[in-house]
Amino acid sequence: MATDQSLLHRFVISQLGAAGLDRAQLIRDLGVPDWTMTGHDVHLPSATFSRLWEVGEHRLGPDVALQVARRYELSSLGLYDYLFASAPTLGSGLATCGPYITAVTTNHRFDLVADNEHESTLYLEMFDGEGRGRDHTQLWGLSAVLSRARRVVDAPLNPVRVSLRQAAPPSVDGFRAVFGSATLEFDAATDSMTFRSADLNLPLTTADPVLAAVLEPLAAALAPPPTLTSAWPSRVAEALDEAIEGGVVSLDSVAKILTISPRTLQRRLAESGTTWRAELDRARSTRLARASPGGELSGTKQAQLLGYSDAGSLRRAARRWSAGSRPGPNVTS
Repeated sequence: MATDQSLLHRFVISQLGAAGLDRAQLIRDLGVPDWTMTGHDVHLPSATFSRLWEVGEHRLGPDVALQVARRYELSSLGLYDYLFASAPTLGSGLATCGPYITAVTTNHRFDLVADNEHESTLYLEMFDGEGRGRDHTQLWGLSAVLSRARRVVDAPLNPVRVSLRQAAPPSVDGFRAVFGSATLEFDAATDSMTFRSADLNLPLTTADPVLAAVLEPLAAALAPPPTLTSAWPSRVAEALDEAIEGGVVSLDSVAKILTISPRTLQRRLAESGTTWRAELDRARSTRLARASPGGELSGTKQAQLLGYSDAGSLRRAARRWSAGSRPGPNVTS
């Protein structure tokens, strides 16, 4: 089960309280014991953090995550913040987001990827979550990173582009207040934020190599970031089944269902030790076994079931599986 450190909840609850909401009522709405908001190193199910945002939106409106992120206080997330703030430059600080994410959550993964010599993108992925709770959690994650960065650079800082999987809101005024002049993309394939390479070279006003050296052994003791070994193949299997059912089976169609880019889908599968073709064959084999446990379907019916145009296409695929010693459906001639 994915979990989040309660210090995340504590900061958000404190900010919602500053906006006029009752702290005790918020904790009751979450359905957690009061001691979890004061105890050290307490982890709560990630669904609780999503629920907190849903309650916040109900009381304060759709811009609640942006409002809270704008008031982000450095050190709110303890070691995670200090690892960032003690780095020499913005880029090296952002690079700590991924390796040390488990200091605050096991439900997310950050990746800083150089797109080209001019830009780099910080991707934020959430493993478990849906609906408005997920939208707010992701928006908070990106906007809090930006607010934290602005606290420690002595220059204006606006991302080039902010991409969000959530639907476009009726008004983007709240987004503009946080993200400035950045291009805003909604209904995007990823939740991500792109920076200029020049900005990533900005020195941090809080850079502290001595503190960084002290923190290194503490950081090394943290659990590694969430692995994608089981999470992504499972998600892809569900999306493949949906695509096959809909009659359009391709890398692009499955990526669209998962609301990510085809390139990201291939990268995530590679990180999980598998490939698009292997997962497609596995999905078809599973689908056929589920629908025809005794192998009684004709070749034509099998082709229809597995998303092939005709039985000949299915037989050619079966020969390819056999030649490559790759597991595939047990095809009826």
